[in-house]
Amino acid sequence: MKENFTTEEWDNLLNLPYAVSMTVMVAAPSVMGAWGETKAMIQEPSRLAAKSGSALVGLLIAELQDKSKNLIKEQQNRWKHDQAGYRTKTLESCRAAAAALSKVSPEEALAYKNWVLAIGLKVAEAAKEHGVAVSEPEKEALNEVSAALGIGV
Repeated sequence: MKENFTTEEWDNLLNLPYAVSMTVMVAAPSVMGAWGETKAMIQEPSRLAAKSGSALVGLLIAELQDKSKNLIKEQQNRWKHDQAGYRTKTLESCRAAAAALSKVSPEEALAYKNWVLAIGLKVAEAAKEHGVAVSEPEKEALNEVSAALGIGV
């Protein structure tokens, strides 16, 4: 299935769970919750992959096992160097992923999109902001990601 995608498309599919996670984290930054959210960003992709039932997600997670720390650092650096434009770039990456996913079955495409969105939600839920599991800024970010991926919330 990997051969269906260009190198750039595949790299985007690999990076997107972490870009979405960072976008959610910085939507409502929490010093106290940063550890929990980072832990979720590290642990949830593989945990949720098992539930996805997707061959594509399975291939991606197998490759992510060795690359996750570097990909997370890369997203953190991207955010540090372009805080104002980071969210916009993540949403552009979501739209690019949605377009690339036309190369697989609709079921595989939806499974990938739901997986990425579920990771973002788990990151949002990992730390309470103002006493709520998912803050309004996090909900807004997740809604934007969902729309950019072409799925409803």
